Amino acid sequence: MTLIIERIIASFLMITGLSYLLQSLVWKDLVKELLTKQTWLISWSLLFLPWGLIVVFGHNLWTTNWTVMITMVGWLVTIKCILYLLVPGWANFVKNWSDEFLQRYIKIAGIVETILGGGLLFLSFAQ
Repeated sequence: MTLIIERIIASFLMITGLSYLLQSLVWKDLVKELLTKQTWLISWSLLFLPWGLIVVFGHNLWTTNWTVMITMVGWLVTIKCILYLLVPGWANFVKNWSDEFLQRYIKIAGIVETILGGGLLFLSFAQ
């Protein structure tokens, strides 16, 4: 079961990372739109909370190898979703970011996610 979770999370990270890189303008618009209404943030959190919880409950492995990164991603997603559900305004600071800065931030996140996802996917198949 943990191998499936590792491959799903790694694939998700790589695909979304590539999407951030190739569609940064669309992602910027999505972020701006999500921040206009707290109901959108709650909906977004309800969409992602289950997969964060699947990782937390199905892959809670605090090891000294690469698989701990999957556990950490699951915990980060779960915590972020809980914050959005309980305190939807906590991310309002992003509203003050310029469009150019937000788009650059998304591209950098895309690079990081693509590399992380690709590396984790490679490692999951190399086992």
